[in-house]
Amino acid sequence: MNKLWQRIARPILFAGMIALLLAGLAGCDLFSVSQGSSAVVFAVDSKNGNVYEIDAGKAESAVVPLVSTKQNATGKMTIGGTKAFLAVASWQNTSPGLYWFDLSSKTFAVAQIGQRISAQYVCIASSTKGFVSSADWIGTYANAVYPFSPSNPSSGFGTAVSGFDAGFYPQDVAYVDDGNGAGRVFVADNGNGKIYRLNAEGTVVDKSFAASAGGTTGLLAGEFDSNGDETMERGVFVANSGGYDANWNSLPGSIDFIPLGASSNADVVAVQPALSASALALFDAAHLAATSYGHTWLIDLSKPASDASRLTEIKNSEGASFGSMDIVVRDGYAYVPDGRQTVYRFKLNSPTTAIPTGKSGEMITNIAVRQ
Repeated sequence: MNKLWQRIARPILFAGMIALLLAGLAGCDLFSVSQGSSAVVFAVDSKNGNVYEIDAGKAESAVVPLVSTKQNATGKMTIGGTKAFLAVASWQNTSPGLYWFDLSSKTFAVAQIGQRISAQYVCIASSTKGFVSSADWIGTYANAVYPFSPSNPSSGFGTAVSGFDAGFYPQDVAYVDDGNGAGRVFVADNGNGKIYRLNAEGTVVDKSFAASAGGTTGLLAGEFDSNGDETMERGVFVANSGGYDANWNSLPGSIDFIPLGASSNADVVAVQPALSASALALFDAAHLAATSYGHTWLIDLSKPASDASRLTEIKNSEGASFGSMDIVVRDGYAYVPDGRQTVYRFKLNSPTTAIPTGKSGEMITNIAVRQ
């Protein structure tokens, strides 16, 4: 009987050990591949195009990538419903462009959408209307903004949006809802330090606005009392990194706000002057988070800009600065990748947590969340 039990038990124990090993490789037991990914936070490795799930409850990252574009310069990831979209720029790779995969699939695989472009940022305005920006300093690929259908990625890109100024170098794209389902799309122009508002159809530029500083990069739809009448207005926050002068010296940046119904540059409000910012996220109506190369900031919008306590730098547990080109907020936590193998997480009035993510030599540059 003992020998019979040993013959039965050994295969069972071996299978159990394999299962435990695979669970360890997956990093977190939250995720079920057989039913699609259940993660709500994802990190992107720019070097190899790997996408890692992050267990928000345990503050852990999976060890094995969920999926990979296998392309260098993989950047911004945006999720619409169960579909995830990945922007791949044209830098030392073979196939730049916009990629997508289905988070609810039993087998994860990426597919490219439309023609090759130097993809930068992705915006999902609705299930049928999405936009991707393409920017290429070398000029191999057009500097343009293309529409696509998030619900039907295989249909490719539509006709590029028209009406942008000469020297246009597009970055972030954001959709601002007017509350009645008829919002507008805004586009950041790093080349000219401008922000464009598209027409209702999203086919042509309706109005352009000058940012208060150069390096216009990130956009964030939100609400702000831009005229001091104690009424919150829908619009878009703008992150300006500052750019550089003719000798490549860094220039001061800023954070602006443009109301949805703005009609001229006079309506553009400098929310936070003299601050280099590349990406933004809101905790709530009174707390705005901003990040750029090497630094991350928390801005208390309830205090005047002249109040020094309005601005607080967020640092890691060792008191060191960190920052990047991306930041997102999910369930009260802000996530900031450091460009190496760490994602930092913090919330209001709490310590910063470091989440080791990715493999040695990889560059964790972007974060995506399900809303």
